[in-house]
Amino acid sequence: MDMDRDTFAGMSAFLATVDEGSFSGAAAKLGLSPSGVSKLVSRLEARLKVRLFYRTTRQMQLTHIGATYFERSRRIFEDLAALEGEMEKRDEIPRGLLRVTAPVVLGHVRVLPAVLAFRRAYPNVRIDVLLFDRLVDLVEERVDVAVRMTASPPLSYVAKKLGDDERKLCASPDYLAQHRRPTRPKDLEKHDCLVFDTGGVPAPWKLRSDAGKPMNFRVCGPLQMNNTLSLHQAALAGLGIADLPTYLVADDLRAGRLKSVLDDYVAIGRAVYAVYTPGRSVPASVREFVKFLVQWFAKPEEHKAAS
Repeated sequence: MDMDRDTFAGMSAFLATVDEGSFSGAAAKLGLSPSGVSKLVSRLEARLKVRLFYRTTRQMQLTHIGATYFERSRRIFEDLAALEGEMEKRDEIPRGLLRVTAPVVLGHVRVLPAVLAFRRAYPNVRIDVLLFDRLVDLVEERVDVAVRMTASPPLSYVAKKLGDDERKLCASPDYLAQHRRPTRPKDLEKHDCLVFDTGGVPAPWKLRSDAGKPMNFRVCGPLQMNNTLSLHQAALAGLGIADLPTYLVADDLRAGRLKSVLDDYVAIGRAVYAVYTPGRSVPASVREFVKFLVQWFAKPEEHKAAS
């Protein structure tokens, strides 16, 4: 027998009638009229080709088969309620595949440790980590969460700020011992600057003028590289001053392997965001991972000590 909407409506009316003891009581419970409940039950009896109630002007009583149908119907509705509750609970538990992308250096230093900690906390989640120094199309490349450094996150996505892209101009103590420490951006013209090469064009440094106005400051030097980790190594080796992200050099600064210069002139041009596609049914793995990233970036030293 095919089950349709009328069958479930009839079963619901039948169960309510038994529970409430009358069509009028069932009607009040279901928000229907007594005649509407009576018709639903009558159509159910006609469909089943059985009588579920003995009806008199004073009372209603279940037939023998009606009592059996009541018990089985009750179990069906209880199973349905339990299944819905299980599905709702399942949706709250992170599970399945989560694809995450981030820039190479930020991803390796900050995002990857968070991914590993998240995986330990949620073992039912499988994670693909994609580190690229290019803009990833979340929809086309089936990416769930992208960690991006940008001055303005895309309006077509949900973007949760994780922090600012703070930077430091750094040099080794040996380099600064051999060269006069710069006190103004213009002094950089007399220094060996380690330049990030973006396809043959040296990337400018985001600095502030003496008046406090942000500006793109063009620098040059004897060594250009297209990789931030290489610039970091060159600075540690005493080859010049480099513009590096704070998350990469924080340990070096604390240990004295590098010294920061022109701190009052370094401007913040971008922020770090966790970006994901909006929708009515965002998977629990995405919601929880973004929440996890926000907490992780808020207390980097605490997480470093824990790991």
